Amino acid sequence: MLIIGHRGAAGHALENTMQSLQAGADLLVDALEFDIRLTKDRVPVLLHDSTLQRTHGHKKAIAELTLDELRSNPAFDSVPTLQQVLDTFWGNTFLWLELKSQDSAKVVLQILKEQYITEPSDYNQFIISSFKIRELRYLRKYDAHIHLALLHNRNPFSFIAYYRQLQLSALGFNRLYIHPLALSLAKKLGLFSYVYTVNHRASARRMQHAGIDGIVTNYPEKFTMEPYRNDDEWQSP
Repeated sequence: MLIIGHRGAAGHALENTMQSLQAGADLLVDALEFDIRLTKDRVPVLLHDSTLQRTHGHKKAIAELTLDELRSNPAFDSVPTLQQVLDTFWGNTFLWLELKSQDSAKVVLQILKEQYITEPSDYNQFIISSFKIRELRYLRKYDAHIHLALLHNRNPFSFIAYYRQLQLSALGFNRLYIHPLALSLAKKLGLFSYVYTVNHRASARRMQHAGIDGIVTNYPEKFTMEPYRNDDEWQSP
């Protein structure tokens, strides 16, 4: 089962920061997941929420700040650009990009294609996920090869309407609303199925037995590092 570090390794460092991503890499994740939003001047940066309140103690919305304004405040130093992340981790760890901002697909795809995707095998370095159908549609329209994942919240059957049109590679399910029939259909369609967010080995084991292919976790060491990997509660094939 694939172990995907949630916002890096959010249980060990502030989420969506270089420190958190490095922690995930150090803890031997199979993939690093992180969230992307656009600044006022349309620079992709890592941030989950629309504002900086929860993570940085400021009510300002990221969409109201330019990158220069963000960098002028020491409180926001830990907010990395997508470019920083790609420069550091591209080719070293599989990257799981989640698009949070409307109209972010265009600028993210442009960066990837102009600077990082230089040969067909580079498409196997990353996947782009989103709850936003519009963003995934844009990506598929302008790139036939990119791997896409549709995220689900309460309705685990949403993919039925979109999997063919979007040529999906993967489905992300909310662990509280996963349904065995949805998972069975995903399997029949050859879609990689993963669940967010799983932080306990017993839960991961149940997911694995149900046929889930991957989990997103804040504590990857519980699944990747000794002595956890070889205990009786968690066995990875």
